[in-house]
Order: sequence, then C-alpha cells, then structure tokens
Amino acid sequence: MSDTGMFVEPDTFTTEDRALLLDVHGREQARTETFVRDVEDGTLVEGYEKREVFTFTEPSLGELCFDVHSIRTGIASGRIPAAMFRLEKIPEHFYQHVLTNNGVETERFMRLTARDLERPGIMVMWPNSENTTLIDGNHRMCRRYQLDRQGFRFLLVRVADCAAHICRPGEEERLFHRERPGVEVLHTEIKVEE
Repeated sequence: MSDTGMFVEPDTFTTEDRALLLDVHGREQARTETFVRDVEDGTLVEGYEKREVFTFTEPSLGELCFDVHSIRTGIASGRIPAAMFRLEKIPEHFYQHVLTNNGVETERFMRLTARDLERPGIMVMWPNSENTTLIDGNHRMCRRYQLDRQGFRFLLVRVADCAAHICRPGEEERLFHRERPGVEVLHTEIKVEE
C-alpha cells in the first residue's frame, strides 16, 4: 500500500472480528419493507430495500457503487476472501484524506460506541496496482484518530473478489435483486438514509 505512504502489518482475522462485521448500527443493515395488496389481476407486491452503499469516483474509472452490506456479509461468511492488516498508527495525511474525500459526516462520530470502534474496516485493492480505497470504516477510522487511539485494523479484499457487489449508478437492481430469481424489478431508487 505504497500509495498511502503508510506502514501496515499482517494481523489475524478472528471469530470476534467476524461477529463485529455483522454487529452494525441499524443504519448499516439491509432492511426490506414489503407491502402486499390484492389487485384485479392478482397480487401486487412492493418492496423497498435500504442498504449501505459506498460511492467511489475516479477519473479513469468513473463512478462505482459498492454494496458494503453484501461485501461485509460475504467476508464474514467466508464467500469473499480477505486478509486482516493493522495500521499501527493512523497518519495525519490519511486521516485528512478520508475526512475530506470519503463522505465522512462528523456529526455521526458521537453515535459510535466503543464496540463500533473495534470493528475492522474494509479496504479494496485495485487490480494491477497497490492503490486501495477504504469502503467501510471511514467514520470509525477518523474517530479513532481524533480519540488518539493507536492504529486501525482493516480487511483487505481484491476488487475482483467483490465484483458481484459493485455496479455503476443506475445498475443497482443488479446488486439488490439478484438473489430473488423470478422477481421482476419495475423500478429501483437509491436513497441515502441520513
């Protein structure tokens, strides 16, 4: 991870880490609301699904949406391979970069619990380079820095291993409805929950 100018060390991905990945605030959980109503020709089912999505923009790649919930669940279940690393000390330049560029909302810091701050982040590694992007844990990492807590642990995954959970804006139905064969998606709308 030379692009960040940070020194990281391999760490162990524990059973507790897996539990922490799944122990998230309600805001970060996938939630589905379903409304069923009988109509003249049959039954109409409307479903609304809310998920945590990280949007990344880079000039040569364009805009990409990461389904963080599915990636986190895939890592916890072992379907997506990941390696744990530890950043011994969070460099000030990395903190500033994440605070400025990764959608961090400082008002959310006070809602983070001590347990939240122990949950590892998720960083993706881009192909054919050592460039990485922190897609989960931006708020936790910044808060740890502000509290002068040493280090930050994160899981490193290859973009190729989570490609099924990445799309371009406007293609979200491919992510959110692929697990429901036979369901016709009439409309998909992404809303960021505040």
